[in-house]
Amino acid sequence: MALLALGALAFGCGPAGEEAGESRLSEGAAELFVHPDSFDFASNPRLIERVRATPHGYFRFINIPFSRAVCQRLDHLIDTGPLGADRFPFNLHGDAHVEQYAVTDLGRGLTDFDDSSEGPPWVDGMRFAVSIRLAALANGWEDQADGIVSEFVRGYADVVQDSTLSAPVPAVVERYQATFKHDSLAYLAWVDSIMQPLSETERRELLLSLQPYSQLMRATNTGLPEGFFQPVQVGALQLGVGSALDAKYLVRIAGPSVNPADDVIIEMKRVRSLAGIPCIRADDDDPFRVLHGGARIAYRPFRFLGFVEHDGEMFWTHAWVANYRELEVTGSLETAEELSEVAYDVGVQLGLGHLRDVGGSFQQMVLVNVRERLSEMEEELLAVSAILAEEVVEAWEAFVRASAEPST
Repeated sequence: MALLALGALAFGCGPAGEEAGESRLSEGAAELFVHPDSFDFASNPRLIERVRATPHGYFRFINIPFSRAVCQRLDHLIDTGPLGADRFPFNLHGDAHVEQYAVTDLGRGLTDFDDSSEGPPWVDGMRFAVSIRLAALANGWEDQADGIVSEFVRGYADVVQDSTLSAPVPAVVERYQATFKHDSLAYLAWVDSIMQPLSETERRELLLSLQPYSQLMRATNTGLPEGFFQPVQVGALQLGVGSALDAKYLVRIAGPSVNPADDVIIEMKRVRSLAGIPCIRADDDDPFRVLHGGARIAYRPFRFLGFVEHDGEMFWTHAWVANYRELEVTGSLETAEELSEVAYDVGVQLGLGHLRDVGGSFQQMVLVNVRERLSEMEEELLAVSAILAEEVVEAWEAFVRASAEPST
């Protein structure tokens, strides 16, 4: 089914009441279909509505099945030779998509490194290329999607050729930054409002778990006052789509003084399993895969990257910034040209980040190999991303049908 025809279904105009079932899907879409009964949405009932709402929302939710499909579809490109990704694995973001692009007080770029790992660059490239196509579909720009994917590849190629290159600041970044306000108390009041209360036992155990983290941060961030990491308030957090069912906490700490206006917010996110993605390297309980991803790929990493062991699980941490806005597939971008600007910028960011600290003394050899394969990369991204985008929409339609039916 063509993406143009699928656009009608994306906005609720398609047929309803068809019998849901994975057996009715094409083979490719079946790989990307997850049944709503496989997840417990009771703790976050708004999440299922976000997943049902658009193909891109569903796409965000199925990162592991999608990445597994990419590994399988592009197995013929994952070179196992002397310069292959198995010997010199690239730094991977792991969940690169348009709505991971954020504008903050620090700058802009892909954020949220929960799914960072090491492996072939195709994993990030294909995920972002499909996200471009779904964003183009949502905005009625599907006839320009090939050109936007090519802009993404051009950014990647340009920075691989010249690592000193800086991408132009996209128009949407300047528009967002012009709206930023610097009202610390209003920001902190909002943070307090989204913190979900913990029981007294949960609160006490979390504070105990935070003590080694506070000591480590003090030791590695010299010059901070003694009480900088003193907890002021803690709570649970439910935000996101792909990570919405993961355990997350917010910790408000005292910051540089006793003045509440300069308190700092730390987020703790459970290190999630990436099991089932065959072409990557990722230890399930190792927070350093996430920390390395953030440090190597982010244009400007967040402060206080670290880890906390809590309740027998590992969490990674980072500080929030007061002004932070992620792009939305609909509503953020005014033209297809603006999506192209973001695509080019992400290509530059990934081109830099993928190869940072890769290859050691042999990095130049790895670079030469990557440059030789760029045209092949573009051809594959254009062809396969178009197929995968259609299959994502088909799987999303099945999810919507299945979630509308009573559980048996």
